[in-house]
Amino acid sequence: MGVLNNLINSIKDNFTMAEFNINGRMTVSSLRKQFKDAFGATLRVYKGAKFAPENATLASIRSGENVKGGELACRGNLQVANFEAKMKDIFGITVKVANPDNTKLVKGDMTIAAAGREAVETDNLSDEQLQLYFWDALQDQLIAKGYEIEKKDFTDDVADYNKSTRYKRYGVTFNIYRTKNRRKYVTFSIVMKERYFFGIRYNNDPATGPALAAALTGVDPSIDVCPSDDPNWGACATASPRNELNFKTMKSEGFGKLKNPTARAAFIGGIANEIDTLIKKMVKSFNDKGL
Repeated sequence: MGVLNNLINSIKDNFTMAEFNINGRMTVSSLRKQFKDAFGATLRVYKGAKFAPENATLASIRSGENVKGGELACRGNLQVANFEAKMKDIFGITVKVANPDNTKLVKGDMTIAAAGREAVETDNLSDEQLQLYFWDALQDQLIAKGYEIEKKDFTDDVADYNKSTRYKRYGVTFNIYRTKNRRKYVTFSIVMKERYFFGIRYNNDPATGPALAAALTGVDPSIDVCPSDDPNWGACATASPRNELNFKTMKSEGFGKLKNPTARAAFIGGIANEIDTLIKKMVKSFNDKGL
């Protein structure tokens, strides 16, 4: 039976139509997305020992002197180990292929297409239950890091969100900094729209001003600074693609881990760490610029 299954899978791999070309001008984000869309497996791209920046081109993160350059046709019937070796040889970058929910690396002797068919672990929580878990666990993680958050029960908000065809916003807001004149606080909000996003503003109106806009400028690539007369936000920021969750489509990369009962706690921990790092960068800038 095992031989028959292997033969069937081999036939599937050879007739998999998905294919795309990889070149050094591609960004890490584009490569990972095309790989996921084509084969279902997850591609991890590294710069040194850490994940490569999503907006970096492949050429900009290469290492080593004997890099061939050129293009690579990525096909489903290519063995994982061969693909990883070719990426190193042609582009000078380290990549690893992981299973669809990105919880473990796959074996090198399987094909890329087979890696996308790897079974994923799930306990079949509903979309609403996953959304509630996200909010409950994330608040707990941030409170444990010392942020003064009055924990909310989002049961009603989640129910309303899932009933609505529009993107009904809700979320949690907490103070992250008190201005030098002690008249204002800067607040950080985690807001659910189609995807969750982050909003930064003063705790009272006006929401922002030249000093806050200047202190937020250049802090992090994920931060989009608003005009200094914006009525709603001083800046908005987004999660990294690995931590993105689109609760309307339920198709973001992060759902693989959120749906996996053995991986979801660590996944939320990663989101909390990303938020904590972003806040610390902002607070440092506020202090440096005397906000």
